[in-house]
Amino acid sequence: MAISNNAIMKGVRGSIGKQLVFREYGGKTIVSAYPDMSNRELSIKQKKQISNMKIANKEVRKIKQDEQLRNEAQLRLNVPREKLHHALVQEQLLKLSGSVAKR
Repeated sequence: MAISNNAIMKGVRGSIGKQLVFREYGGKTIVSAYPDMSNRELSIKQKKQISNMKIANKEVRKIKQDEQLRNEAQLRLNVPREKLHHALVQEQLLKLSGSVAKR
């Protein structure tokens, strides 16, 4: 890991290919190797959340493709069109987790 105070590197963030990662910590730019996530083990909760997210996204796609369902959802959730996707995902995740939406 290298630390740079170089003016050219100031504000650089992101990665180059899957080789280097540029991050900012405390006003300094940190350069490190791209993380190897191939051997990570997900917990049961993480696996359940990934599964729930896939189901929620599938349902949201169905709702957004049908204009009538989309308009009903927009009225029900009381959100502008540009925030509908996020609100629908949240609603679906709450349904899947068994929680009651607090609005």
